[in-house]
Amino acid sequence: MMPMNTILSSTRLPSLWRRRLTWIVLVVGLVLATIAGFAVTKDSSAKATETIKVDAPPVPLEFAPGDIAIVQVQPLARTISLSGSLTPVTQALVKSTVSGEVRRVLVREGESVRQGAVIAEIDTVDARSRLDAALADQAERRARLAIAVRNRDTNQALLKQNFISQNAYDQLYSTFQGSEAAVQWSDAQVKLARKAIDDAVVRAPISGRVAKRMANGGERISPEAPILSIVDLSRMELEATVPATAVAAISVGQAVQFRVDGYGNRQFDGRVERINPVAEVGSRAIKVFVSAPNPDDSLRGGMFAQGEVTLSKTTHLPVIPISAVFEEAGQSYVFTIDEGKLAKRSVSLGQRDDTTGMVAVASGIAEGVPVVRIRMNGLKVGAPAVLVDARKKTEANKPA
Repeated sequence: MMPMNTILSSTRLPSLWRRRLTWIVLVVGLVLATIAGFAVTKDSSAKATETIKVDAPPVPLEFAPGDIAIVQVQPLARTISLSGSLTPVTQALVKSTVSGEVRRVLVREGESVRQGAVIAEIDTVDARSRLDAALADQAERRARLAIAVRNRDTNQALLKQNFISQNAYDQLYSTFQGSEAAVQWSDAQVKLARKAIDDAVVRAPISGRVAKRMANGGERISPEAPILSIVDLSRMELEATVPATAVAAISVGQAVQFRVDGYGNRQFDGRVERINPVAEVGSRAIKVFVSAPNPDDSLRGGMFAQGEVTLSKTTHLPVIPISAVFEEAGQSYVFTIDEGKLAKRSVSLGQRDDTTGMVAVASGIAEGVPVVRIRMNGLKVGAPAVLVDARKKTEANKPA
C-alpha cells in the first residue's frame, strides 16, 4: 500500500482539493480512535459492575408484624351465616275494653312502665250510670225473690197438710226458681258494670317501655281501640333465614354470635330457640328464631343483625390464616422464617372457617412458628428475611 503523501503527490489535483482531502483523512482517523477508546472504557465498566454484583450480598426481605402470623393452637368452629331483624320477645298492644272519652294518657314513647301501673284514664260517667241501673234492677229482683221464698215456704206447709194440690205447689215453686235466676242475672250485670268502671283506669299488662302511643286526651274511643304499645327489651328474638340445604345441620340450642350496625365489632350471643317447619314461598329458605338476652337494653326492635350459628367445633389444632396457604401441584405449603431465611413447609389442612379466615393444620407445622400471611412475589426458599418493628423503623428514618 502506498503512503498517503505519495498518493497526494502522485495525483494531479489542485492544491485546494489536496488540503480538503488531508483534513477528511485526519477527521476519520480521530473518529475511529474515539470509538475504540469508548469500547475499551465500556468493557472495563461492565467488568467492574459485574464484579460489584458478584461481591454484593443479597438484600433481605423485610416483613412488618402484620405480614406475619404466629401458628396458634385453638378450636376451630364450623358456622353458617345468617341475618335478619330483631324483635322483642314480650310485647303488648294495650286496647280499651270500654267506650268513652279519654281523660288523659300518662306516659309517652320511650318511657318505662311497670306492670300494673296506671297508664291512661277513660271518663266513667256512662259506666257509673250503667252501674246505678244495674243496682236498681238487682234490688227489685231481690225483693221479688224474697216474696217468692215466703210463698214457697207457706205452700210447702199447706202441701204437707193436704190443703193444696201438688200441681198448685209446683206452679208456685216454678215462680220461685224464676225469681232466683233473675237475681243471679242482676248480680252478673252489677259485676259487669263495676268491671267497666275498673277498666276505665287502664293499667300496664307488662313491664317494659312504651313503643307507640295511639290515643290522646279528649279523644272518644270504642272498645278494642288501641291506646299504647309496650315492649319488654330484656329478651330479644332474631328472626333470620337460612338456606334449606343448611337447615339439616341446625338444631335447637346451638350457639349464635351476631353483630348489629352501630355497635362496631361488639358481639352479642344467643341460642337457636325455634326452627320454622315450613319453607318460605319463593325463596325456599327456612326461618330460624334466635333468642338473645338483652340485660342492658342495648338491642332495640327492628335492628338489623348479621351473625353465625356454630354447628360444631374441632379439637385444639394449630390454625393459620387461609391467606398464608399456597398451592402447587395439588400440595399445600406455607412459607416460614427459619433462622433468618425463608423456608417452605408442606402442610396437611383440615377444617376451614371462612368467617374468621382461618384454617386448621392437621400436620406439617407446630405452634409458635411464624408464617408469611400475605401474598407477594419474589418469595424464594433460602432468601434472607427479617421481621421489622414498624415503630423502630419509623424512629430510624427520623432526621437527626
